[in-house]
Amino acid sequence: MKTAASAKLESNHKPAGGKPRFSAKMTAFASTGIACPLAWGFLINAFGGVSPSAQLPWTFSYLLLAVAVLLFAAVSRKASRFFTSGISAAVVGAFGALGALLLALTFTATPSIPLQFAAMALCACVLGWLYLQWGTFYAKLDLRHAVVYLLLANIGGSTLKALTHFVPFEVQCVFAMLLPIASVWMCRVALSGMENASAEKAVIRFDSHNMRGLWKVAVTIAAFSFVTAFLVSRFSGNQSQVPAVDFLLGRLLEMVISGIVLFVVVKLNKPFNFSQLWRIALLVLALDMLSQATFPEMTVLRCVESSAWDLIVLFAWLTLSDVAQHSKLPAPWVFGIGWACYTAPFAIGSMMSPAYSGGEHDAVIVVALMFVLLLVSSFCLEMRDQDTKWLFAELRGEPVSAPADYRSLEERCEEVGKQHKLTPRELEIMQLLCKGRTKAYIAETLYLTENTVKGHTKHIYSKLDVHSKQELLDLVER
Repeated sequence: MKTAASAKLESNHKPAGGKPRFSAKMTAFASTGIACPLAWGFLINAFGGVSPSAQLPWTFSYLLLAVAVLLFAAVSRKASRFFTSGISAAVVGAFGALGALLLALTFTATPSIPLQFAAMALCACVLGWLYLQWGTFYAKLDLRHAVVYLLLANIGGSTLKALTHFVPFEVQCVFAMLLPIASVWMCRVALSGMENASAEKAVIRFDSHNMRGLWKVAVTIAAFSFVTAFLVSRFSGNQSQVPAVDFLLGRLLEMVISGIVLFVVVKLNKPFNFSQLWRIALLVLALDMLSQATFPEMTVLRCVESSAWDLIVLFAWLTLSDVAQHSKLPAPWVFGIGWACYTAPFAIGSMMSPAYSGGEHDAVIVVALMFVLLLVSSFCLEMRDQDTKWLFAELRGEPVSAPADYRSLEERCEEVGKQHKLTPRELEIMQLLCKGRTKAYIAETLYLTENTVKGHTKHIYSKLDVHSKQELLDLVER
């Protein structure tokens, strides 16, 4: 059943050129709905930094989040109706509020490790559910809308972090309990408003022909996540404990970078690709590593690191949204695997970092981490790389249609069949011939005689002006 809010959002939808266009209210819901879990995750980590014993649950939560997103992705396939139901949304919202309350209580009294684990487990599961549900929403958007919403969400999340940083602990607890509930509600309304939106069917660009591109996406996210986690745990510690001025500078830098990217991509309509996007994060991380190793006593430099962390999360959202929209994989699977590639290396980097506590190792650590990022850059961010060339194609102003090499064999056969006016039966036989099937196999599969198949094949060759199966295949793959 549609809520009044979702009905109003849907009524304001006006298709233009086959792409969805949403009202200001949809923009507010889509961006604020993501800003809430961004700020909520920051608050949870801030609670985790109050106690000296909190490092273990904090790292544990990222490992659990990796498991949770994969588990929820599997559940979404086996029990999709329950996964998207109002009951599951209500349970998740309640668990989010309960987890935040329990986590806050553990640091107002004698620390209890089991209670910390339970609270962080609840929070991790709620974040996993929210990430997959919002991923389903963003997979339905064209990329330009996704960029606008996510950049605005980043600005909103930074604003919420700044606001909650300077309020009393009790008020922070109230915010931590309300944010997951608000995000769940906004997600339900946004998805309901998308149900009848008449958007153009996305072209499939990522399939068995170019799976290497998806592997490079996963490696990029994992490498940047590992390095960021190592830096966060090694040099800066908990962000909530930095001086107020430095904290505000970090949030301001996050908003400025998001605003610049938003202006360049949307207002100036400048071309933008996968490599350029992640090279921005590479540059910010490199500056952070050099500054932390050279001037470790300057806490103001922590704002650079927090901005790098924020950018990587934002770019991961954008990358996964584009892959999910142009892939045959279900959106929860794309976001589940993608966020597992982010959270698992983050937990590993956090656990490895304390082993290198001596200041004399800082230079070696920086060199090693920069070497890792340079390897990733040369392998995954090559500008002419054919494997990732179709990421963010809309932002580069290129045609949204995929090249023939990236379309399935059936789709290419259908195009050739339409051009040469093949009958449905001839098209069916041509597809099987292109897959290398014998005439005997085709006859048995389609319940025809072998002579009938030979007759259809002769007509196909005549209409397409080819003389062999190899010439037929060459024509289809041309």
